[in-house]
Amino acid sequence: MNLFGNIVKSSSIDRSAALNACPIRTNAVKVEEKKEKVYVTVLFQRPKWQRWLGAEEECRRSFGLDKYGAEVYHACDGDTPVRKIVDKFARNHKLSIAEAEMSVSTFIQTLLIKGLIVMEVQKK
Repeated sequence: MNLFGNIVKSSSIDRSAALNACPIRTNAVKVEEKKEKVYVTVLFQRPKWQRWLGAEEECRRSFGLDKYGAEVYHACDGDTPVRKIVDKFARNHKLSIAEAEMSVSTFIQTLLIKGLIVMEVQKK
């Protein structure tokens, strides 16, 4: 645990396990499509120090996803492993597997950090 009460987790899975993991969308308060963007609104628990200063316990955050981000976000259904998301993304956009893997895995990390998805990793 670090200074502000957040649990520090180490990422000790290898590349193969990461590609076989299944991303799952978290419960969104609202998902709406406007023009060529998808806006996802989720509830967050505020850190203890913010609550200590008088902030409400929960807050809403909205994130805008372009058409590529929305494609990856919608593919995070809990049943499809990252490897299949990468393959489909490569086919849809005429990319090499290496290019698609780099783009998709980087974006999935961003979705994880923002709290829009969680990962289900199979134990060996």
